[in-house]
Amino acid sequence: MSSAAANSRTAVGVTRHGARKPLTSVPVVTGGLLQVWHERNRDTTLPHGIAMLEEYGNLENLRRLTGESDAGFRGLLFIDSDIYKTLEAAAWELGREDDQGLRAFFDTTVDLIERAQQEDGYLDSAYLHRDGHQPWTDFAQGHELYCLGHLIQAAIGAHRAIGDDRLLAVAESFVDHVVNRMGADDAVEYCGHPLIETALVELHRTTGAAAPLQLAEAFVRRRGAGFLGGVLFGAVYYQDEKPALEATTMRGHAVRALYLNQGITDLYLETRQPEMLDAMLTQWDDLVRRRMYVTGGTGARHEDESFGEAFELPPDRAYAETCAGVALFGWAWRMYLATGRADILDVAETALYNLVAAGISTAGDMFTYVNPLQVRDERPYGGKAPDARRRWFSCACCPPNLMRTFAALEQHIAAEREDGLDIALYASATVTALGATVEIDTAYPADGLVRIRVSGDAADGRRRLALRVPGWAAGATVTLHRNGTLADSAVEDGWILLEDALVDGTSLELQLPVTLSVVHPDPRIDAVRGTVALRRGPVVYCAVGDVDDVTIDAATHAQESTDARGPLGPRLELTAQRRTLPAGATLYAADSALELEDALLHLRPFAEFDGGEAMRVWLPTAR
Repeated sequence: MSSAAANSRTAVGVTRHGARKPLTSVPVVTGGLLQVWHERNRDTTLPHGIAMLEEYGNLENLRRLTGESDAGFRGLLFIDSDIYKTLEAAAWELGREDDQGLRAFFDTTVDLIERAQQEDGYLDSAYLHRDGHQPWTDFAQGHELYCLGHLIQAAIGAHRAIGDDRLLAVAESFVDHVVNRMGADDAVEYCGHPLIETALVELHRTTGAAAPLQLAEAFVRRRGAGFLGGVLFGAVYYQDEKPALEATTMRGHAVRALYLNQGITDLYLETRQPEMLDAMLTQWDDLVRRRMYVTGGTGARHEDESFGEAFELPPDRAYAETCAGVALFGWAWRMYLATGRADILDVAETALYNLVAAGISTAGDMFTYVNPLQVRDERPYGGKAPDARRRWFSCACCPPNLMRTFAALEQHIAAEREDGLDIALYASATVTALGATVEIDTAYPADGLVRIRVSGDAADGRRRLALRVPGWAAGATVTLHRNGTLADSAVEDGWILLEDALVDGTSLELQLPVTLSVVHPDPRIDAVRGTVALRRGPVVYCAVGDVDDVTIDAATHAQESTDARGPLGPRLELTAQRRTLPAGATLYAADSALELEDALLHLRPFAEFDGGEAMRVWLPTAR
């Protein structure tokens, strides 16, 4: 894209849609799917995760540094980050409702971290008290700044949720150490695994200190200089083959790329440098038009956990790491804040209800690392990959990432616009903003009815209420009552705009047509040409059971199953045809040789697939 084209598109995006601001008061979830996820996170997932931190040695590694343990170091170089992610999740949950077990874990672990930190501010158990491991000797794979990033985010969570600043003091001391060591204008360092950038921006927002923001920008602008050297998988893997703001495609390790773009977008939100948003819009278009699975998954290749080439999206070989889903959700939210675009929130929603939700079992104590869109009868691609969820991983980045994501989801329900309030993601919640209180009641995404009541009056000039209309929701309707009078509404760029709606007594019903739709792939995706996927609202469905040799008529309507209806939607049944080669045939035969029989497909939300049987999202069509 030319510079002129990029600047034109940025101007259109900013002018037409407008930037948004996060709410100063966090919404309170009152029911529905998010409440189910919050309760599962607090009651099951976090206690399970805390037990795993003990079992896998994470906490013991810190106790080595305080003299409380003489055990050797265990785990990968970034194992401390799992502790910080779990602490962040615990802080958000404690801010919602106190819990004796979570409180004890939080207090004792923070105390341990305080005592483990070195006098100069440095803290990383993978590099302290270990022969042959010296701090700041491996920026490509060492993850020291990555771990610091998660420490900062845990500290900010504790500060905002429960007013506890002990971790914030630890994080600031470590950041001071980093600024002193690599903050000079002629410094060249940056981390092989981005995340520190977005964390430093958040630290700046929290404390007002300028140094973290300056360091974040320095890390972004240094990337691409070749500092990381002759690294594993090559420079592209680290997004290090060219300056970050000159890149036009999503490439390399998917999680690293998405975290890097979170940081660049956060920098734009603070500095308003147009070149940053230009680069992000260009890369966003490349992602959603060429490199993203229908589930919101990213990363087509197992070998280097990377995006792969444009339209390289094989369903059975998809890597689609859970952490990449978390990272995409976070980047999409920041891109929405930067542009106000409703279509960007569609992507956030797709990632949340499909890829992120698929990373954890319904019970909350089993997880997936990779999320293919097809699993054959024999076993999924990758050889060593399990055919079902696992209780933990030696590389356990995904489970605690899910914990902190679910713990903070309510912060993504709404945002302030220049003239009022956006309802960005639909959930049962109470939103307090601009002097008004907005009560939302919905079973979304299983059901498309959203009821909203307003009490109190917003400030003059900021009384517009904007309701997002997802791209799939053609025919959405709203019934608005104000003091007993039916009022009109307008639709603009994916938003239903309700003038003077943030006033006491306003009530409305939004009806989003959550119905089953047939999704066709771009014909350039060779791996799924001639197939269709089924989606109900934002929720992608998969067929499970004996599905390796079935075809469907794309015009056939699925029927709701008698199985229990879950919070993502009902189970479905679909008539299909099984096409098999005759016994003794080779892999290939003429059409006339195929043996045909009717079959009944059982479909469920993709996120509810727990493994142990065959599954596929993309279903071959009969013609």
